[in-house]
Amino acid sequence: MRTALRTSAVTVALAGAMLLPAAGAAFAAPAANPQSASAPAPASDNSRYEGEPVSIGEGLVAVLRNRAEGPEAWIREVGPRWKPGDDYMVRVVTKLDRALPHDRAKGLDLELTKAASARPVLVVTAADGSAKSYPLPAGEAGKDCRAGPVGQEMGAGMSAELYVSELGSKVLLFEAGDGGRSFARLDRTHPSLPESAGFVARIVNPSGARPVFEWKTQGGNDTVGRVAFPAFPEGCGPSYVFTDDKPVTKPTTPAPTATPAR
Repeated sequence: MRTALRTSAVTVALAGAMLLPAAGAAFAAPAANPQSASAPAPASDNSRYEGEPVSIGEGLVAVLRNRAEGPEAWIREVGPRWKPGDDYMVRVVTKLDRALPHDRAKGLDLELTKAASARPVLVVTAADGSAKSYPLPAGEAGKDCRAGPVGQEMGAGMSAELYVSELGSKVLLFEAGDGGRSFARLDRTHPSLPESAGFVARIVNPSGARPVFEWKTQGGNDTVGRVAFPAFPEGCGPSYVFTDDKPVTKPTTPAPTATPAR
């Protein structure tokens, strides 16, 4: 099963279903104008990803932002020797925001608390239960329209966390003994793992009013597990129009016509 899960993660990564922007691709400088080879290439603009970097342990840095996009904590892998002033524009591990305020990485539990307030706080809890808080810069308060996480055991050492926000339904998939980091994410845009994963994990009716998470991890004739997503908080709704999946209709064989009596 572990091999299948690894295959799933790699396949999903190649499909773009679970990756956040990679530093090398997202921050590469534009190519020089081919019509003017002597002109210098324009500098890349990293302002969308810059913020206040703080070391949170395990070779990770949290880049804290609270601008027009709302509060964000970009968790980046920088190595154990990183110190303030060093470059932090390296590999993204995960990103926390109002739509997805919780994740895990390298044995650390990461939660963006008070996410709807003007002064959110990143709380990092280590495996021994000790926690540290990192206040984000002050920003504009917003309405908290997320619900979750709702935990769901899937069997075979796997679990899921279900969320709902104004962006729709989202699932984080976890594998036991993997350092706690989610290895795949499902959402409205990428609602299912590929068939090559070797097991089933999908959001049914992802853009509808009542999405459902389905899974099947054991193979064979085992039943498919199903659980509904939490409802939107009172006064909240999606940022998209509900579109229910059309049910699959199987073609029917017309009944044989009666042979007239002679």
